[in-house]
This record gives sequence, C-alpha cells and structure tokens, in this order.
Amino acid sequence: MRLLVLFLLCILITACDGGTRDRRAARGDDYVSAPDHLYFQNIRSRDYRAATPEEGIVAYHHDDLGTGAKLVLVEYWLEDRAELQLDGQALAHDQVAALRQAVQTGKSVAFSEDKARAAALEVVDDYLRLTGG
Repeated sequence: MRLLVLFLLCILITACDGGTRDRRAARGDDYVSAPDHLYFQNIRSRDYRAATPEEGIVAYHHDDLGTGAKLVLVEYWLEDRAELQLDGQALAHDQVAALRQAVQTGKSVAFSEDKARAAALEVVDDYLRLTGG
C-alpha cells in the first residue's frame, strides 16, 4: 500500500511541473499568465487610470507621465496578452528593453522630467512584470 501511494505521489509530482516557461515560449513574449494578470489587477493597477476602448481590452494610463510621449500599457485579457504602446505604436520586447535602459539612464528625451521618468520606468517595469519579462 505504501508503494502504491509513493508511486501515485511520484506521478503527481512529475505531471504537475507547471510548464509556465514552455507555455510562455509557445505563446510569445506578450503572453500574460493568470498569476501575473491577478498580481497586476490586485496590486499594481491602482496606480493607473483604466479605459476600456472595446470588449476584452483595457488600456492603462499613468497619471504622472505628463503631456509628453504617450506610454500606455494595453492588456488584451481575453487573449492572455499585453503590449506596451509608445505614441500609439506597439513596442517589441527588445524595444521595451531599450526604452527601459534609455529611461533609466536619463537618455530618453520624451521622459526628461524626474516625475515623468519615474512614472515611465514604473510603466515599463509593470509591463515586463505582467509579461514575465
């Protein structure tokens, strides 16, 4: 009986390895897992104004960005994906990393004010956290 329980436990552990990394690789860089979505919705979204341009899409705007470049975190929650838009253009994952580096080092002209730079860095970090990047 103990061997049967041990055998079933081994099968259960082997079958429940998660596979989040494999699912993320299969779905792309903009994939949003359920835990990441829930964390953003329950913890991080309070710093944003949310707008719903159409069913299943929520656009998050950070108030502290000011009137400079428009940096918007857009979540397509029915499709389990998100994108970061700068002035209406969706950024690829490598462009997001480059934007983060530019904002962090102060080389971004669009976010030159301290308050806007901190808000832009927060938006980029939230996007990366949301997409597991």
